[in-house]
Amino acid sequence: MVRAVNLWNVIFLAGLLASVRVMVAGVERGGTSGVAEVRVRWAALAGLLTLSGFIGSLLTALGRDVLWQASGAVAGAVVGAGSALLLVRRVAAMEVSDHEFDPRYMMQGVPAVVVEPIPANGDGLVRLPEGSRPLASMRARSIDGAPISAGVEVGVERIDDGVAFVEAWSAIEARL
Repeated sequence: MVRAVNLWNVIFLAGLLASVRVMVAGVERGGTSGVAEVRVRWAALAGLLTLSGFIGSLLTALGRDVLWQASGAVAGAVVGAGSALLLVRRVAAMEVSDHEFDPRYMMQGVPAVVVEPIPANGDGLVRLPEGSRPLASMRARSIDGAPISAGVEVGVERIDDGVAFVEAWSAIEARL
């Protein structure tokens, strides 16, 4: 009886490990036509092993004989694999968002340094990193209208009509 409990526990743990693999690696892969394909093999295996191992272990702990354990584990395997297939296909088939990306927020969260002070409700100048080119300067305005001194590190919230709307990095860190 101890050997059967260990076997079902090992099967259950193997299912949990397969579940972690699905969570880390995902289920979408690049297809031959450039469109992502949903692959459900690992998800089905995870559901099969997890539920069959759980039910087999439970039936062993309840003192059922080997026939009960095996039939319960097979039923659990069918339900676990079927549920995983259904859930992955439904969830992976959902569109993430139908909204278009707003380019004003492309630089959101990028750190910058104030090179000319930003007065209250006015424009100053910040230095932004811009890829591999030297740092670019851009007009900047505080998002809350507060003044920001030169040399202060800021974070970009958005860039609107060539003006970077920024917030002091210390305020951002305080929220985090």
